[in-house]
Amino acid sequence: MLGNDIVDLDKANTESNWKRKGYLDKLFSSNEQQEILSSSNPETMVWLFWSMKEAAYKIVNRETLERFYSPKKFDVTSNGNDGTVTFEGKTFYTKSEIKDNLIHTIAAAKAENLNHIQTAFLANADDYLSDFNSKSEHFSLEKDANGIPNLVDKTNGKIHFASVSHHGRYLAVVYGLNF
Repeated sequence: MLGNDIVDLDKANTESNWKRKGYLDKLFSSNEQQEILSSSNPETMVWLFWSMKEAAYKIVNRETLERFYSPKKFDVTSNGNDGTVTFEGKTFYTKSEIKDNLIHTIAAAKAENLNHIQTAFLANADDYLSDFNSKSEHFSLEKDANGIPNLVDKTNGKIHFASVSHHGRYLAVVYGLNF
């Protein structure tokens, strides 16, 4: 299982006031808040932790097919750009990158799977499925009846896990071929 989340920092900075009263309390545990506020760049840390939680949420959503909003149930432990997110006794492993005014996090149910996840970055557009599919010779990105994305091998029909995330100008498709 895998998930991902992407944050356009310019959009986040103009549309979300993380400093307003109660904002951090809604999303983060007291330990997470302490780490955010003691960081040399608290604004980046807010969105890093948020993207880690969201990437793990996408794995849970794929497993349960339930949509819910409960960010404080996802507990982040960060070690730089690597980390873990725990949800109801399950641990998910994350790897994040911060570049070009974006934060991108991938999450996997097993740490070793992080090294087998591939990422395609696209411009955020409504027709991203056809955009991805026109650029991919061997795979087709499709959504199942529940709206969950999968990567389908055009030669043998084998289905691989995929995750799509978009925010602001950015869109990322991640997929795993070897797990």
